[in-house]
Amino acid sequence: MGTTRKVAVIVGSLRKGSFNRMTAKALAALAPAGLQLEIVEIGQLALYNEDDDHDAPPPAWVAFRERVRGADAVLFVTPEYNRSVPGVLKNALDVGSRPYGHSA
Repeated sequence: MGTTRKVAVIVGSLRKGSFNRMTAKALAALAPAGLQLEIVEIGQLALYNEDDDHDAPPPAWVAFRERVRGADAVLFVTPEYNRSVPGVLKNALDVGSRPYGHSA
């Protein structure tokens, strides 16, 4: 038996009818055996503030970091907003990349 590789899929759009979410779901359905794609939600993440990341970070941050750490890879499925990444995705990157030296 082969090893199953887990891929954390981060969708950069929160819109219900998002083409990006539909694409992410289609990719998960089409993934070959041995590849498990799972969407990691980012809409519940509070805006990153380093002051909140010391003694007891918000539970949503902890859960997000644990899910990303548990993956073998991360796939971003995201739209472009104003020639950049969506703010919600940037916030998720900030949450996942902190605290310094302990990024997920």
